[in-house]
Amino acid sequence: MPWHDRPLAVLDLEATGADPDTARIVEVGLFRVDADGTSEAVVHQLVDPGVPLPKAVTDLTGITPADLAAAGGEPAAVLAATGDAIRHLVAEGTPIVVYNATYDWPLLTNELARHDLPALPDVPPAVLIDPLVLDRYVDRYRPGKRTLTAVASHYGVSFDDVHRADVDAAATVALARRLAERYPEVRLDGPDLVAFQQRAHEQWKASFNDYLRRIRAARPPATEVWPTG
Repeated sequence: MPWHDRPLAVLDLEATGADPDTARIVEVGLFRVDADGTSEAVVHQLVDPGVPLPKAVTDLTGITPADLAAAGGEPAAVLAATGDAIRHLVAEGTPIVVYNATYDWPLLTNELARHDLPALPDVPPAVLIDPLVLDRYVDRYRPGKRTLTAVASHYGVSFDDVHRADVDAAATVALARRLAERYPEVRLDGPDLVAFQQRAHEQWKASFNDYLRRIRAARPPATEVWPTG
């Protein structure tokens, strides 16, 4: 049975910034989603990161410092539960959908290390499915943004544009299934799917950085690396 017809997990993290080396997680959304779309929360928790919450994050997500003070879990406890749940999902062979895995996976990796918690599984055996990487591969010349909101809209996936972990996660897993329904070439499984996405990401990065050089763009080149551990 191809992966898009099987139960999937989906991970979405909200954080204090765009740099996975320094950002702190403020919300974890890890869900198991059956083939019929039925969703079960595995870990869904606000996290009090112990650092100021930027106003830009509040504007984007609606999460406020008061929310974190009232309902935010202690980081080590929430992160430990998240890591344990991911290891269990990997052990049972459930693929994990992550939009822009080159951000969320290292972000979680860094947070686990910051709190002296066990590391995430290697990739593979963890099978990550990144709709961003898949979309860039199958429709590489389409103009416009590749945010989750924009890509979900392009594929007709209903999306409430409120960036909270549960909303983003639901759109992410629906988008992944929609891509596999439309493009048979992404219906690979296990290590083959991981290797396909690794190559697709590196091809996109090389092409994008070449474009930046040709137009002499002021922004730095893309350096994100597909997760391996």
